[in-house]
Amino acid sequence: MADDAAEAALRRLWQAGARHDVVTQVMRAYGPEVLGYLLGALRGEGEAADAFSQFTLNLWQASESFRGDSSFRTWAYALARHAVGRIVRERGRRRRHVALPSEIDGVAARVRTETQEHLRTEAKDRLARLREELDPDDQLILTLRVDRGFAWPDIARVIADDGAVEERAIAALRKRFERIKDRLRRRAKELGLG
Repeated sequence: MADDAAEAALRRLWQAGARHDVVTQVMRAYGPEVLGYLLGALRGEGEAADAFSQFTLNLWQASESFRGDSSFRTWAYALARHAVGRIVRERGRRRRHVALPSEIDGVAARVRTETQEHLRTEAKDRLARLREELDPDDQLILTLRVDRGFAWPDIARVIADDGAVEERAIAALRKRFERIKDRLRRRAKELGLG
């Protein structure tokens, strides 16, 4: 569930048209957990760093078009999902440098440095290896539901490319989540982890 105080503060900034402040506050409030998701979803710190830069740029560019249909947290994960997709599509190609606007570059660098130190532990590495076997959307569903406590309609908004949420889609996500959990249980047992 999104932090109500953070969401309310962001909503006020957004309504006041304070684009720079909205992006900065979204980065501070949700940047560490988004980076945690990216580190788990991609093949190492290099790809995660590239995806985080892409996410930050996406956040900056989309800040003027945000409609307010979802929480800022949900919106941040939708942008992160698109960044993962871009990195996965570009695997094998020469990495391109994502130049961030100077207004948000410092905030992104702080989030990246503080979060990466916090996320390194052996147990988390073993779980991360199991999660790496999942496709990026399955990883995202697991992260949003288990690690972040997102409600099903918000997960559906993140996963839906057009932002549309139907009961059918939510029911399908719940079934997909059960299959993901079953697969992880089987793999953990096979590897002697559970």
